Amino acid sequence: MKKIKLYTVFKHQSLSEALKKIDKNGQKCCFVVDEKYRLIGTLSDGDARLNILKKSNFKKEVFKFCNKKPIYLNQSKYNISKVKKLFSSHNNIEIIPVLNKDRVIQDVLIKNKIFSLKEKFRLKKQKIKSINTKVIVMAGGKGTRLDPITKIIPKPLVPIKKRPVIEHIVSKFIRYGMRNFYFTIHHKAEMIKAFFNEKKRNYNIFFIEEKKPMGTAGSLKKFYKKTKEDFFVINCDSLVDVNLSDVLLFHKRKKNDLTVVASAQNYKVPYGVCELDTNENLKKINEKPKIKYFVNTGLYLINNKILKLIPSNKKFHMNQLIQSSINSKYRVGMYKISQKNWKDIGQLEDYKKFINS
Repeated sequence: MKKIKLYTVFKHQSLSEALKKIDKNGQKCCFVVDEKYRLIGTLSDGDARLNILKKSNFKKEVFKFCNKKPIYLNQSKYNISKVKKLFSSHNNIEIIPVLNKDRVIQDVLIKNKIFSLKEKFRLKKQKIKSINTKVIVMAGGKGTRLDPITKIIPKPLVPIKKRPVIEHIVSKFIRYGMRNFYFTIHHKAEMIKAFFNEKKRNYNIFFIEEKKPMGTAGSLKKFYKKTKEDFFVINCDSLVDVNLSDVLLFHKRKKNDLTVVASAQNYKVPYGVCELDTNENLKKINEKPKIKYFVNTGLYLINNKILKLIPSNKKFHMNQLIQSSINSKYRVGMYKISQKNWKDIGQLEDYKKFINS
């Protein structure tokens, strides 16, 4: 029962409480049940956050938001072969409940525990083959937030676990089959080029050297006529643990022109927060409330047509490109990941915490 409770939320509980349960179990989903643990529906991480983004009242009962036609298995009618087939045919599902004849949850099957390591590798490899996308790594900044380290070495070469951060980033994309990388470089450019030129590698690197600092998006203008396909862009100080196949699928399914990968963050205000009514009279004080918000991780999927919004030979930042895209009525979406799946090592304190953790 303890295991089942980790994946269930009662139908009268709030959407906010369901999100907490999803974050806690780490499987991007929870099951909505009645007081006898009979299955009513499922709620995915994406569905829950989408409703919050739509400004749904996340204090409302989770029953109002769940999928009431969930996938499940009957306790007396399944075997391991059927379970594997079900998981394989639904790549977005990580857990499946097992019900008795009264629809009471008896067990929860977890995908990564069902498949052997060999089978998981095979399935992952099948997904990886579908990606053949260019990757642009923004590596031209001075990295002033990492002073004094970046006075000696450029930010892309800052070490993490005995390897430069840029190697961790490139390795992530390579695991998904991508082999063509474009680096925008400026600060200590020769050191970055020397590192890759001296390294044996099974992937291609092309350097786009900025004559002057172009901001976090300015140099993307050079790619306007280089490709007609969607491509990934990532900051060189961002470590994002995400299924890149899923990001690409989401981007295409939503027909986005630009997709921002964003991380859910929780912040506890250390004070009592005053809430006022419309006449600015004190309504109540919320003592040390928790605030949930989404932070830009610095990973994007971009269609080249929005690059025409970038001015030529001028400093231009990614937040300006995103806002210009929205203003120009392009489709801009957000792919959501959990807090634990993103690490920003762009600031000295964050870098120290990460390497010492």
